[in-house]
Amino acid sequence: MTIDSKKRIVIKIGSSSLTSPHGEISRRKLEKLVDEIVQLKDEGNDVLIVSSGAVAAGYRKLGLKERPDNLPEKQAAASIGQSLLMEVYSQYFFDHGYVASQILITRDDFSNQDRYNNARNTMDVLLDRGIVPIINENDTVTVNRLKFGDNDTLSAKIAALIDADMLIILSDIDGLYSGDPRKVLHAKRLEYVYEITPSLEAAAGDAGSSIGTGGMKSKIDAFKIAMASGIPAFLGKAGTPNIIVDALQNKAIGTYFNGRMKQLG
Repeated sequence: MTIDSKKRIVIKIGSSSLTSPHGEISRRKLEKLVDEIVQLKDEGNDVLIVSSGAVAAGYRKLGLKERPDNLPEKQAAASIGQSLLMEVYSQYFFDHGYVASQILITRDDFSNQDRYNNARNTMDVLLDRGIVPIINENDTVTVNRLKFGDNDTLSAKIAALIDADMLIILSDIDGLYSGDPRKVLHAKRLEYVYEITPSLEAAAGDAGSSIGTGGMKSKIDAFKIAMASGIPAFLGKAGTPNIIVDALQNKAIGTYFNGRMKQLG
């Protein structure tokens, strides 16, 4: 089934959704995600990817056994892992006849009007020409006080920047729950969220994976940005068959966030 009309879609893919339990790139996971994104491209949609995974992909190549905690080693690992990620992305998209591009962003790019406009114009050109931009924070040079801190927030800001029709965040959990499902026995998955309430924010737990940096709280913050910008959003589990296509058709298992519906009500 095809999407009814051309859409501009931002897809955020978390580290755990791209890497093996050992921290290296899982080509199987990445290839399946690319296959789904290609389906959207073949139907005429514009797709922009915000991809985590650089540090996770690179730290073992740096000679480390565990993900580093200190900034210099994180940045060194990112400099290795970013090229590894782009190599795999580029090859898989090229196999389907599409070109992937890389954009590295810092928080400063959103606070300076000229740089903000330049970033938006560059993305518009790439999308108009059928390119698949792949965005990550410029971890190699960004200092802590100027970091987004996670790609969830970055993806929401990018969605607002390009006037996206939908933001899809893929993670290792299949939606937002009424409580932390690892700790609350009867926590229920919420299918639709029209407003981020204090109780929902309180239910957000910490990071669920040692591979990634974000947790449910960072996702809540991202969805608040998307909803304030009038952009429908979705949270679902990466690896679920057809998760991306189904999310666009409101058929996927996960949580849909839509502030517009509250306004209409």
